[in-house]
Amino acid sequence: MRCKFLSGDGVCEGKYEGYACIGDHCTAVQEAKLCEYHEPTGDYCRKYSRFGCVGKHSCSTLEDYLEAVLEEEQA
Repeated sequence: MRCKFLSGDGVCEGKYEGYACIGDHCTAVQEAKLCEYHEPTGDYCRKYSRFGCVGKHSCSTLEDYLEAVLEEEQA
């Protein structure tokens, strides 16, 4: 499975200034795991029944969630 925080040129965009995937050491992955709605077996948001946990700070409403997803896609 490809990491969503790894850009096409191999740069980690998960709040780490470096190359290659750092997996569970990625700050964005760690923040998602702290969210009570994050499915621990994968990157799934139980609150909105969608793939892609955006972290608890970005999901108060469905609009907040979708805005955070859009920001990630545009990055």
